[in-house]
Amino acid sequence: MLQGRGYASKLYRERQPDHPLNVGGDTHPSGSCTGEEFYRSYSPEAFIKESLARWESFVAEMLCEKSIAVLDSYPFQNSARVLLQLDASFERISNYAAQVEALVAPLNPVLIYLESGDPAKAFRDTCKKRGAEWTDYVVQVVGGCPYAEARKLNGVSAVAELLTVYKKLSDILLEQSSVPRLILEGCHNHWADCYRRIDEFLLRHLSSGSRSCGGLTQPK
Repeated sequence: MLQGRGYASKLYRERQPDHPLNVGGDTHPSGSCTGEEFYRSYSPEAFIKESLARWESFVAEMLCEKSIAVLDSYPFQNSARVLLQLDASFERISNYAAQVEALVAPLNPVLIYLESGDPAKAFRDTCKKRGAEWTDYVVQVVGGCPYAEARKLNGVSAVAELLTVYKKLSDILLEQSSVPRLILEGCHNHWADCYRRIDEFLLRHLSSGSRSCGGLTQPK
C-alpha cells in the first residue's frame, strides 16, 4: 500500500533472519520456534535490557533512513507477550512499554491494532482454521514458558488462560499509550473495508510531521 503511493518502506515480519528487534535472535519464541532455549536463557530483566538496546539502535538507524519501517507484531506481540510468558508483572511490562514508546517517539510512530474480541474464542476459531499442527505449536510455546509452569498450566486450556490475561495486558498498554492508533475489529469478515481505513489512516499521518537526522529534517 505504501509503495503503491510512492513511499519507500521496509517490512519486518514477526520472524525473519537477523530481525533487529527480536530479543534472543533465532531463539525468540515466534514463527516456528517454541522458545525452550529462550526461556532457559532470559529473565524479564535480561529481556528488557537487550530489548531497549535493540530499540535504541533501531531508532538511530531509522532516523537516517528514507524509508518507513512497517513492524509486524510490535510493539506488543513480540515483546509484551513474551515478557508475560517470562512471568513479568503487569507493572514491569507497563514501565517497559513506556520506555519503548519514549525511545521511538522521534520516528513519529503510528499503531494499527487488530482487535480480536474474546481471546479464547479467537484462539478456538484460529485452531479450526489453521489445523492441528499450528495448535500443537502454540500449546508448546505456552506450555513450556515460566508463566505456565509457575501455575501448572498445560494443554489448550493453558493457551486460552494466557491469551485472556494477555488481552487484559494489551488493553492496559493501549490505554496508557499516546501513539496515534487505528483499532480494527473483525477484519476477517471485511478486509476490503479494513484496507480502505488503513490507507486513509496512513495518508492522514504521512502528510504531517518530520524527523531529524544529523541536523537534517526528513519527511516521516
